Amino acid sequence: METKHFLNVGAFARVCHTTKETLLHYDRKGLLKPRYVAGNGYRRYSVKQYFDFDLISLLKETGSTLEEIKRYRQTCERDGYLTLFREKIAVLEKERERITHRLSMLTSLAAMGEEALSAEYDSLFFERKDARDILVYPVDSEKITDRESSVECYSECLMRSVTDGNAVDPPLGVIIPEERAATGTFRICWMFTAAWKDVSPDHVQTMKEGLYACLFHRGSIDSHARAFERMMKELSRRRLRLRGPVYAYDQMNYALGEMGEEYVAKYAAPVA
Repeated sequence: METKHFLNVGAFARVCHTTKETLLHYDRKGLLKPRYVAGNGYRRYSVKQYFDFDLISLLKETGSTLEEIKRYRQTCERDGYLTLFREKIAVLEKERERITHRLSMLTSLAAMGEEALSAEYDSLFFERKDARDILVYPVDSEKITDRESSVECYSECLMRSVTDGNAVDPPLGVIIPEERAATGTFRICWMFTAAWKDVSPDHVQTMKEGLYACLFHRGSIDSHARAFERMMKELSRRRLRLRGPVYAYDQMNYALGEMGEEYVAKYAAPVA
């Protein structure tokens, strides 16, 4: 056979920007065999086989295994590769959604940590919030204010969130009912976490859009109760009226390093 239009393994590897070992591996796998093998065992590839190699590389980039690619190369009909492309599009769409979610989660964690570290504690300030959906679960008001048993409350809340089809995600926090907050009583009745799409609607509530009076505090449970009472008195002094429950955001304290019995929370009270 005339072989002047064929390339040996080394030359074909250079054209494909790969190694001879990769080509030999593909040959052994039956994935990309040389177009011609001489009697002395020398392999020769057609230049046009570059496109076969390029397609294999492309499919590998989408997460396809060599076995999967081989099966399609051996059995595909006219639209065989299109079927594989569509399958991989669906897989990559799910992967993109997962990565987008993880990126959003880490961005939120970083922002909350930075906010906690740079916050001016025990100083009232105001910010506007957009409406957002949250998942809300009742908790034992006594257990949640005990440092040890509060971990059980958090764990139960997160597991129920997952059961409801939600992704565990910041923000995470607790809710003080409006009627309790109005009297300055630090009584936690619910926990909340961000609600993602396609979750069970049973526990979904909407945080109202509008102006929120906010305050950061770092301290023990008792210290937080006193800080909350002072915050409510200050709102009363300014003649600001609550228009909903007060949300206390957990600033992801476990990501801020060892804090002992102290923790940081951000209180947000909708006001008018």
